[in-house]
Amino acid sequence: MIGKQVGFLVMLITSFMSFQVMSQSEGQTRYISDDLFTYIHAGPGLNYRILGSVTAGTKVTLLKTDSETNFSQIVDDKNRTGWIDTDFIKKNRSVRELVPGLQQEVSQTQQVLEQEQQTNQRLNQQIQSLSNSVKALEKQLASSEKKQSQLTRELENHDKTEQMEWFTRGGILAVVSLLIGIIITYLPKKRRRNDNWM
Repeated sequence: MIGKQVGFLVMLITSFMSFQVMSQSEGQTRYISDDLFTYIHAGPGLNYRILGSVTAGTKVTLLKTDSETNFSQIVDDKNRTGWIDTDFIKKNRSVRELVPGLQQEVSQTQQVLEQEQQTNQRLNQQIQSLSNSVKALEKQLASSEKKQSQLTRELENHDKTEQMEWFTRGGILAVVSLLIGIIITYLPKKRRRNDNWM
């Protein structure tokens, strides 16, 4: 009698735990594992009738899990309700579903990269143009400095020439003045009349 009660209690606890596990996973989204396909059965085991197959990566809705047979009841992408081996169900998205998103990200990255390359080319052209402008300005500066140096030399030469002309004129004037002075000194003088009343 006690053995039956203990057995009944154990069965009741096991049923409660199975029900709790089933209720926690009910309605959750899961994915069929990659690189395989699996059959959908009419019940939780391989001995039940096959309803069809589900391809790897298919998105399914998990309804409940039978922990004794390790089978889960799902609804697939064709709205078929059936049971498959729980080992074939994964929480993560499949590669087949991830690939289109990754391809789109790659495409967007390539577009951004192309835009950056175009921007880089424009910047390189601007740098080249600015470098050419700087070279032209450097040439103009060198030419201006050369002209300034030439004008400075010409101005210095002009100042020296003008000084020489002033010295020459002054020297000529001094010589002429000296000659006039000498000539005046040697000119005959008028004799004085001697008008003494004596």
